[in-house]
Amino acid sequence: MKSHGDPTGTENVTDICYLCGEEITSEHVNSADHAVPRQLIARKQPKAKGFDYGGSLPTHEPCNNRFGPENYCIKALRLITVLSDPQCVWEFGQNRAMGINADCLKEFTEQDLEFFKIIDVRKNSVHDLTMPRFFEGKPRTNIRKEALFVALAVLTKSAAALLVSRYLHEVPSHWRVLAMPYSGATEAADFDEFLGNTKPFDVGVKVWLKPFNSGDWFALYRAYGALVFSLFRFSHDDTIWNGMLDRFQRAQRLSFEGARLNDLINYHWQQV
Repeated sequence: MKSHGDPTGTENVTDICYLCGEEITSEHVNSADHAVPRQLIARKQPKAKGFDYGGSLPTHEPCNNRFGPENYCIKALRLITVLSDPQCVWEFGQNRAMGINADCLKEFTEQDLEFFKIIDVRKNSVHDLTMPRFFEGKPRTNIRKEALFVALAVLTKSAAALLVSRYLHEVPSHWRVLAMPYSGATEAADFDEFLGNTKPFDVGVKVWLKPFNSGDWFALYRAYGALVFSLFRFSHDDTIWNGMLDRFQRAQRLSFEGARLNDLINYHWQQV
């Protein structure tokens, strides 16, 4: 692991960019990145009674700015909810194209639709949509998968940031994460009894972190109707990893592995 440095700013302490794991020298622009993305928090920060504050970590400015998925995390979480609602989604045509009720995406801008490769067909007729040539040259995508991967990238980065700043106090040289996402979680879903008393960062945004004796960490991230159960594996022993696979046999189990958290950008999580 690489040293994260002393947050008090003691002299001769090296700052490490937690996104790429490399040193931040005087030649670089030091940019602070919020551990919990500001896009997930509506209230004023940092201090509010009854709420936690995640703080920030030093990063290279280019590393911080290139994590584009962060800007679309809330929209991705909203899209995941919409795609599981039969009142919002249907399939049609020989290509089994997916249709989404525009009323379910009222808050989506043209830029949002373009990012998720959603084609606005409100000006087209039903006949247009049944013609194979209508889809020629248009981007093909698995919207469910893309929305999930955007949300997982951001929530995993955020959980990792909280681990680094609060517990590890250094940047791991390698990341291996097992994630089990769920949608449709209500704000009433609370795990304090099992994982410890934890303050929310905002209404509907809460993170529980618990260590294993092996040196691995369990994280549970609740954000806007989504729950992500994660294992951050740092030990060389697969016992906890395999135990999580056994415990979540019926869940969608996805893994990420990389040398840097920046590797999460556009990462295609692997089914385990």
